Amino acid sequence: MHRNLDVGQLRTLVTIMRTGGFRRAAQALSLTQPAVSQHIRRLESLLGGPVFASTGRRLELTSGGRELYHYACRLIALNDEATARITAERPIGVGIGVSPFLEEALPEFLAVMMNLMPWTRPTVHTDLSEPLAARVTAGELDIALVLRHPHEPGSRSVGSVSLAWYGSTPSPASGSVPIALCGEPCSLRRQVLAVLTAQDQPWHLAYEGPDVPGLRAAVAAGLGLTCLPAHSPDTRTLPRLLPEALPPLPTPGPLPVSLTLAPTASAPLVEAAFFAARHVLRPYLSTEPAPVPVCPPLLAAP
Repeated sequence: MHRNLDVGQLRTLVTIMRTGGFRRAAQALSLTQPAVSQHIRRLESLLGGPVFASTGRRLELTSGGRELYHYACRLIALNDEATARITAERPIGVGIGVSPFLEEALPEFLAVMMNLMPWTRPTVHTDLSEPLAARVTAGELDIALVLRHPHEPGSRSVGSVSLAWYGSTPSPASGSVPIALCGEPCSLRRQVLAVLTAQDQPWHLAYEGPDVPGLRAAVAAGLGLTCLPAHSPDTRTLPRLLPEALPPLPTPGPLPVSLTLAPTASAPLVEAAFFAARHVLRPYLSTEPAPVPVCPPLLAAP
C-alpha cells in the first residue's frame, strides 16, 4: 500500500524552519497555530517519531526530521516549479534587491537565476542594505542581497567580504583625515565610524552622499578616504591606500553578506537565489558560512 506525502504539510515544515517558529509560520501561511501543529503531528505519524527534538525554545530537527526536511525542500520546489510552468500564462514577477556595493556581480547573479528559473521575470532594485531589507519585510520585494547580518527570520548568511581603504594618501601636515561615507541608514558607514571613533587620529567628514556611485566619484576626485569591499571589481579604478600610508588607519573587520527573504518567497526562488549568490560572490568572499541542511535548487527542464 502506498503512503503519500502531503505537500501542504511539507510546506508547513519548511516554513517553520525558514521563519523560526510555529507562530511565524502560521502567519506566513495564513493558517492558525493549531493547524500548523496538526500538520506536524501528521508528519510525525508518517515518520513514526518526532520531527523536532526537545531543546527548549530553540527549534532543532531530529535525525528523521532532517531527512524529511531535505525531501520536503525538493518536493516543494518541484511542486512549485510544475504548477508555475503549467498554470502561468505569463512570466511570474520577482522583486530582487541588490546592494550597490555588490552591483558588479548583478549581471551574472541574474543570469544564474534566469537559468534556474526561466519562467520568472525579475524586477531589480538597487539601494543601501537597510532600505532594501525593510522593503523585503514590507512585502515590496521577494529577496535582497545585502551587506548586513541576517537579522530577519529565514534570512541566510552568504559569507563576508574584506574591506580596504581607498583614496589619495592624506598629507601628514593636514592633521585631520578627510573621510567620505554614504548617509544613513548604512551598515558600512556605522562599521567605519566605529573603527574611527576607537582610535586617536583626528578625522572629519569631507563627503556624505545618498548613494555608492557618488561615494566612488568623491573618492576618485580626492575629496576623502573611504572603506569599500577589497575584492570588488568596482574598486579597481580607485587608488587603494597602502598599509604604510600616513596616518595609519585601522581597517574594519569583514562585512557580512546575507540574503534577506520574504516569508512568502517560494521554495524554488529561495534555493535558486541562495545558490546564485554563493556561486557569483565566491571570488569576493573572505569567509563562508558553515554548510546548512538544505537541498540544492532544481534546474528547470528545457
